[in-house]
Amino acid sequence: MACSAAIGAVVHPLATAVEEGRDLSSMSGVLVGAVYHLMLA
Repeated sequence: MACSAAIGAVVHPLATAVEEGRDLSSMSGVLVGAVYHLMLA
């Protein structure tokens, strides 16, 4: 269950950005922060 949540925490913001037509490069800070916090958990 925790693994699915971790994957969702990274994939969901990406999917939302694509659906909204945003540039994925604007998501880099959010993704780095999410991965960093997941590594600490």
